[in-house]
Amino acid sequence: MKITTAQLDAFSAVLDLGTATAAASVLNTSQPSITRAIKQLEDATGLVLFNRTKGRFVPTADARDLARVVADNHQGMLRIQEAAKGIRRRRIGHLRIALPAGLRARVHRPRLADFLPGHPHVSVFVRPLASIDIRNAVSKGLIDIGIAAYEVEAPGVRSTRFTECAEVAILPQAHPLAERQELTPDDLATQRIVRLAGGDPYRTRLDTLLSGCAGQTQALDGPVIEVETSAAACALAAEGVGIAVVNPLTALDFVPAGLMLRRLTHTLPFITTLVRPAQTGKAPLADAFATTLATRRDADLATAADLCAAQTGQAT
Repeated sequence: MKITTAQLDAFSAVLDLGTATAAASVLNTSQPSITRAIKQLEDATGLVLFNRTKGRFVPTADARDLARVVADNHQGMLRIQEAAKGIRRRRIGHLRIALPAGLRARVHRPRLADFLPGHPHVSVFVRPLASIDIRNAVSKGLIDIGIAAYEVEAPGVRSTRFTECAEVAILPQAHPLAERQELTPDDLATQRIVRLAGGDPYRTRLDTLLSGCAGQTQALDGPVIEVETSAAACALAAEGVGIAVVNPLTALDFVPAGLMLRRLTHTLPFITTLVRPAQTGKAPLADAFATTLATRRDADLATAADLCAAQTGQAT
């Protein structure tokens, strides 16, 4: 005969309480059910576990020995229940997000502010990672949703274009070029540009554009100012160090610091990709956050376009 969990529960309760009636009360069942479960356990184990004396169950030495094993079994069941609870929390109540450092401030603060009121019990973990690390983490299932710079195509990753917007120039209100409606490559070439580090594709693209300008260029031939992120470039532009050419999402964060956005005559696309694990079932939290991201992205890009137009009108 097979040993069941109900038999072990009855055994433990009778061992602790001494009577079938008390055990039945604790386990919310009947006294005959407890008595029957004890008899079935004795038959299954081939052991006499209790001596019945005046309505009480007196445990035998075999019962004491078995009790230690049953206690270990109960602990194991509790561990299984806790493990299952943790898995449910990760599936239902956890969202793991990865973002490039340059986009983290602009993306995660307002987006989470939009997302969390509708998901108050969700635990959110935001990881700043390089784009290649985001791709790898997503492919391994370590991240639920991420935004990676540039185009991403990789095994184990489901990719969706997130942005393909034109970069903007950002400069202080007092800068002479702030009076222009839009800036040309020749305009930029005469200025000190705060640029991303060498090797960054956007830095390479900007250098190529400036190298085509006539004559010597301060942007390329003057002192070099390099930073790791677009946000750092904007911060230096706010201090009057130079002009930055950045994506409009990052630029928006620095408008309160007195910086102005200017369109460029030469379109420099800013491309990012929304990445998620390819092999997943339903992921309602990631779906909801992706919708929040898209809604806020559209609003931010519209705001940036309005600022370019409004600020241009003020300057002219």
